[in-house]
Amino acid sequence: MFDLAQFRAGLYSLAGSAGDELPECCFNCVYLAADEAAVCLCDSFYYFCAYSWPDKLTRTVPPCLSSAM
Repeated sequence: MFDLAQFRAGLYSLAGSAGDELPECCFNCVYLAADEAAVCLCDSFYYFCAYSWPDKLTRTVPPCLSSAM
């Protein structure tokens, strides 16, 4: 089961093939990032949330934390 709070906190990434588990708001977010898998041949990339990075370059409130959701 997908836990948006844990994903946003950077506690885990989500395989690209499971991208349909991400809420629609993630695809409109400046913090959604993807990286190629270095070892696993089953998925070519993984989604992760960069919101918890201490050196982020923006203070934009992510859509999942806005009052519009």
